[in-house]
Amino acid sequence: MLCACKSSAPPVEPPTWTQIPGALLDSLCAKLQNEGITPDNIGIVQTTQPLVTGASLRSVAHNYGKDAEVGALAQVITSSTPSIPLAVKEARCAWHPIAKLDPVRYHDRMIVEISAPIANPFARNEAGVLARMSLGGQNSQWYWIPLGQKNGQWAIGIVLPLDMHE
Repeated sequence: MLCACKSSAPPVEPPTWTQIPGALLDSLCAKLQNEGITPDNIGIVQTTQPLVTGASLRSVAHNYGKDAEVGALAQVITSSTPSIPLAVKEARCAWHPIAKLDPVRYHDRMIVEISAPIANPFARNEAGVLARMSLGGQNSQWYWIPLGQKNGQWAIGIVLPLDMHE
């Protein structure tokens, strides 16, 4: 048993990207299209946003069959995660980049926000990104985009809707 503990792999570190790749944005775009949403008129905030909260992290936990109070963990993650740009121009989807979510200006427009990559505290060998789509900051739908690493390369998993609604 002691050998098994010593040989287990350490938790995965999230990617240290200088920008969120266009392929990740395209995976979210495909999910939205499968849900009947045309992303042609959707705005996307050009830099990652601090979307990791106790509620959003707990919602990720529910997707992994777990439940936990993770407010303190969310604060640590948010405080240690820098904002990075999104590679919107590299994406095949016709996103409309915006500098920031302005609820007054975009009150009638769908806006997507993406978090920086974080380690998944509920799956040992996974990282991921949170995505929030809202109508001008209201009536949001959240998604978890899992990331796995193999041979030094990051792969994007199936975009999962979360049970969190604001």
